Amino acid sequence: MTLRPYLVTCALLFGMATTYAESHPAWWRYASPEATALVGIQWEHLRTSPFAAAISGELSGDGGLGFPDLDCIKQARQVLVSSPALLAMAAGDFPAEILREQAATKGLKRTLYHETEIWVTPGKETLSIARINDQLVLLGYLTTLKEAIDRSLLDETNRQYSPLLARAAHHAQDDLFVVAASLPDPLAGLFVPIDAEAEGFEGGVSLQGGLRLGAVLSAFSEDAATQLAGTLQQLVATLPPLARSIEVAIREKSVTLSMAISEQELDAGVKSSTTAVAKTEPKAQPVAAKPAGPQIIRIYGLDEGTREIVMR
Repeated sequence: MTLRPYLVTCALLFGMATTYAESHPAWWRYASPEATALVGIQWEHLRTSPFAAAISGELSGDGGLGFPDLDCIKQARQVLVSSPALLAMAAGDFPAEILREQAATKGLKRTLYHETEIWVTPGKETLSIARINDQLVLLGYLTTLKEAIDRSLLDETNRQYSPLLARAAHHAQDDLFVVAASLPDPLAGLFVPIDAEAEGFEGGVSLQGGLRLGAVLSAFSEDAATQLAGTLQQLVATLPPLARSIEVAIREKSVTLSMAISEQELDAGVKSSTTAVAKTEPKAQPVAAKPAGPQIIRIYGLDEGTREIVMR
């Protein structure tokens, strides 16, 4: 057992919507118009948080999204992931020389598409990289990257954008947010592990001054909302102590979740979860040290005297 399931559930399960941010960065518009889910990550804030390992695992770990193992990608400031088709936009510092050196070291091959530099990964489970400029790269499979570049070259009057962008704009200042057209959803499910059906989901997480989180799930009917609330209440009861204070409420056909804890409560809760998980880890059995040098067996009482057999 590892900490990752606990941290993903606790930190990524739900979000607190902000009401003051109504616009989004222009680079978000690379997201596919057909996207059914968006995940936004303020990595410059979260990389030093207790939840960094859990989030990083979903991005580049085993069974994750396939982010390439490049240091400049790991140091990105912000990330937006859209699906389908899987496409990530990373804002940070990506000078051509640095990206070229790191990509070549990992075996990626350089190509050009409409004068945009693309580094193609040799592995099927890892995403390729399109360098848009010094501050922005796209991560995706080669076909997806080319489609995104093609869309960016269209006249503004002919371009279409995901309707989820308007909802995501409400959370632009949050450290983490998830917006999904419906649940279940493959991308949203990595960060919102709720085994239930919903017409929509949106929320964000803020770590400013502690941990503030909340979410809104849209049900198909008021009866469905009641059933969904019951499912979520059962889920909350199984979470680590840090997350059991999540409040579940029903508002007509919507189910809301909310929680706010201080920095001290957050630190204590993370330490408690770490201690609990550590106690469940099986202890390694001591291995007897192998004696140095060859082993000698001596047989006494033989007519020819003592006999020695060397065991190597």
